[in-house]
Amino acid sequence: MIALHHADMAEAFRYMGHRGTPDAALLEKAGRCEEKLLQQSVPRYLYRVQPIAFTPKGIAVEHTALLLPGEDIRAHLSGCDRVIVMCATLSVGADAAIRQAQAHDVLEGLMTDAIASALTEQLCDAAEAEILAALPGLHATWRFSPGYGDLPLSVQGALLDALGAGKHLGVTLSGSGMLIPTKSVTALIGLSPHSIPKGKRGCAVCSMREQCTYRKKGEHC
Repeated sequence: MIALHHADMAEAFRYMGHRGTPDAALLEKAGRCEEKLLQQSVPRYLYRVQPIAFTPKGIAVEHTALLLPGEDIRAHLSGCDRVIVMCATLSVGADAAIRQAQAHDVLEGLMTDAIASALTEQLCDAAEAEILAALPGLHATWRFSPGYGDLPLSVQGALLDALGAGKHLGVTLSGSGMLIPTKSVTALIGLSPHSIPKGKRGCAVCSMREQCTYRKKGEHC
């Protein structure tokens, strides 16, 4: 289990849409939100390394029912012979902390949600570092999640099943296909014994790029 002691507050304030330097009162409030959130969160992750096969219908993650359709994931995994399938979550405790903050104060609710998003990204970074440290000699792509480019969110169910994420992490899907707990992330990282190009990332492959509020302000998530 990865321990998260502090949130990247600069990133959290950016998620909030805050511009400039936060004043002392705002920082103090954010600190209280962070403390409560960290007390209730249980950061955990799970992963499997599986061979992949390129098929006309998509990339098959062997020994699972996971099939990855779309040209963007095909390009992303070009040159790879296996993939890391991963899921990370702050747990139901983080969702509870967000709900409690929202019920108490609108601003605290916004802050707690943004801090949780920053912590989720930190968890994914730390998990990826641990995973790759256990796989010496292999070259990796960056993380690619369902919803990026033309990889549909509809693969989430098969991805969670491939990991047994419901049983081992308590991560499931809502009726609308959203991850529960909400501060959870699934991702795919390509692996190869040979050097591979990193490929496009960010706005270039994001399915929300036309509606993104960050992009409209000249920023990125």
